[in-house]
Amino acid sequence: DSAKGTDLDETKEKEAFESKWRDHFARNGLATALRILNSLGTNHASTQSLIATISSDEPTAGEESISLLKVVHWLESTSDKASADISLKDLGILSETLLDSLQEGNDEVKTQIGALRKATRDRKKELAMERRSRALAKMGSSGAGVAAAAASAGINPSSFATMAAALSSSTSSNTRGSGGGAGATATAASAASQSSSQASAKPSWMAEMEAMEEETGLTCAVCQEGSTLQPRELLGLYVYIKKVSIPYDKCGGRGDVDGALLLMSLPGLLPASLRGTDMAKNMFQPAVNAADGLRVTSHGATTVSAAAGDSGNATNRPSHYTTTVTSGNAIHCTCHAKARRADRNHPKAPKSEWEGASLRNSRVTCNAVLPLVASRSSKVSLIAVEQALAEHQTIVANMLGSRPQSMLWHTLHDVRLLLLRMAHGELLGADCGGGSLASNSSLLFYMLSTADMFAKDAIHNAPETAQHAQNLDSGFIAASEILNASDYSGVGSVAQRLKRAFADAAPMAALCCILFHNLCDDKDVGTTSAASSEGATKPHPKRRWKVHKDQFLYGLMRCAGRRHARSVATSGCVSSRNTLRRQRSSSFADWDESNENDGPPSSPGSASGTESSAAAAAAASSSALGKRGAPGLNEYAKSLRPMVVLYAILNQLSEDFTLNMDDERIEESSQRFVALIRSCTEAENIQDLISTANITVDHDMLLKEFLLGIETL
Repeated sequence: DSAKGTDLDETKEKEAFESKWRDHFARNGLATALRILNSLGTNHASTQSLIATISSDEPTAGEESISLLKVVHWLESTSDKASADISLKDLGILSETLLDSLQEGNDEVKTQIGALRKATRDRKKELAMERRSRALAKMGSSGAGVAAAAASAGINPSSFATMAAALSSSTSSNTRGSGGGAGATATAASAASQSSSQASAKPSWMAEMEAMEEETGLTCAVCQEGSTLQPRELLGLYVYIKKVSIPYDKCGGRGDVDGALLLMSLPGLLPASLRGTDMAKNMFQPAVNAADGLRVTSHGATTVSAAAGDSGNATNRPSHYTTTVTSGNAIHCTCHAKARRADRNHPKAPKSEWEGASLRNSRVTCNAVLPLVASRSSKVSLIAVEQALAEHQTIVANMLGSRPQSMLWHTLHDVRLLLLRMAHGELLGADCGGGSLASNSSLLFYMLSTADMFAKDAIHNAPETAQHAQNLDSGFIAASEILNASDYSGVGSVAQRLKRAFADAAPMAALCCILFHNLCDDKDVGTTSAASSEGATKPHPKRRWKVHKDQFLYGLMRCAGRRHARSVATSGCVSSRNTLRRQRSSSFADWDESNENDGPPSSPGSASGTESSAAAAAAASSSALGKRGAPGLNEYAKSLRPMVVLYAILNQLSEDFTLNMDDERIEESSQRFVALIRSCTEAENIQDLISTANITVDHDMLLKEFLLGIETL
């Protein structure tokens, strides 16, 4: 009776405790308060420290006062409990975001939050070990009972062979010992020693479990297994895909940004000073061959037509792309299919496919599964890979309204937009409610591996598309040499078109250089030795990016100037519904306030604004070029910053990227990405940012290229 009374008291106490939490979560304004604290504490050390010191005024007798940080940490660590009608809604994500913003740039608060999270992790580990110990003890006792039953029934299974033998010896000794004598005593002593030795022996099933390999990379959100334990199952990432439309006059022309116009604008004959050089053979000729292949395609014809009508209706024609982000949660494609059926057929609370997926994705909105395809997943059946890719491409086609002509270029544009979003410091999870910089840095490597797979398919199915992508950087380097040649006139509509195309194609050319030519010596590109370098585990020390990175930097500076002249201040992926919200996730806003009048004077999108910005840029160029480095760079700091950050990101990508990277290497590389981007966001001015990006080029040269980009308007 006393035991029943104790259980009843515990149940009542638990119900009262759950009722308090339920009432607390239902309070009006709780989510709003968390958002306000997040905004107040972002990048403001004194406010962060003040929030960290807040605690309850009247601590419970015999207990310490509870700090606000601990309460917020409880919220981020708590999950829904349907049986008690407890629902957090967005409180968990808001609490996690608040703690992350409070510890950014504040080591003292970071230490406090880290200690709270570590204590929770350690306690969870203790509870897990206790449950594991109880389960193993129960399984061990059950195993002994089964073995005894098997022996008594005359069964001798291999997994219980040793235990059955011990039981058999004990039984025989008892039988012989019924007649008494020394033999019975000796047999009993032998059986006792054998029994004691077997007590310390591990069951075979336990030895098998201990011998199993542990997962070191991504694991499925459902079965908690990954590539190690389930090598034949294809993993995918839960992602959120959004359609974006960028007008032609806002640097959104597809043929401009993918370098098709650049390749087709190369002159038919090199300047005399460049003929017979290695560049003519290794860069110019492959680019000309790629241009010849493009001219016979519909994409080439559309690109030339759009460039010729730059001042007509083409300026209002948008190009449609998709941008992909992730919160880093993986799932087996088969597990997702089973969960989808279970959600749809749930008897009490049926859910749509992506409602259920959102729950498995840490309550972050998602609308697709991106298959993680690479040659290291060769044990996965080809049918499974094709089915997963087909489902992903169907989602993309439904979103765009038509199937992309080339999945290779669709993926490369997606990667380019993600890089631009990082370079602009935009909040990656603004549309889906989650997704950190680290998880999306990892996504870059997975998507580049997918692009490489599409490129290999295109070699056989669409050779002109593969040739275009693989030789874009060659055409870019050739164009750089041509534009800087002393005997190149640079006069005429064709020359002006080459200059515009050179600026627009710079980000994509740099990306293709790293994707296709990062593992071999630049002199070996196109040879058999280059093809055999795909299995390399680290980038080649004389890779193309390393040799020509200054030329890519100059191209990015011209791209920055052209975007400045076109009044392009974002990546093009910012949703109109979020324009009133703070879009930057880092400390870039400090520069905005001090340089808010540096940009073009008229509103974006108006023709008069574009013309006046060009006039202002031309007027400024004559005076800015007469200054020495710093003053001119400060004048255009806000417009230069995204491309400087993009250069730093691309340089780090070149240091890390190889084909067939495993999950551990990708995780390490993503951490380096996060550290680099945070260092860039903490730069106090443009000179500090240039130093952080490891740019050693003279500042006057950077300013000159930026102003040349403005002139391409």
